Amino acid sequence: MKKYEVTIYYSGFCSYVIEAESAEAAIEKGRGIDINTNEILTNLENWKEADTAGEIK
Repeated sequence: MKKYEVTIYYSGFCSYVIEAESAEAAIEKGRGIDINTNEILTNLENWKEADTAGEIK
């Protein structure tokens, strides 16, 4: 039996309603908001193409 370090990746998102002067400004404001962990847990999806495993020696 071999040991592996495995990293599983997920995609997810949080949605916000933001008032701003432009789309770029809205994005900047959104990036500054704390992540809503309750929301992100409900929309996680596997990102199988990004998963990795490396043998531990």
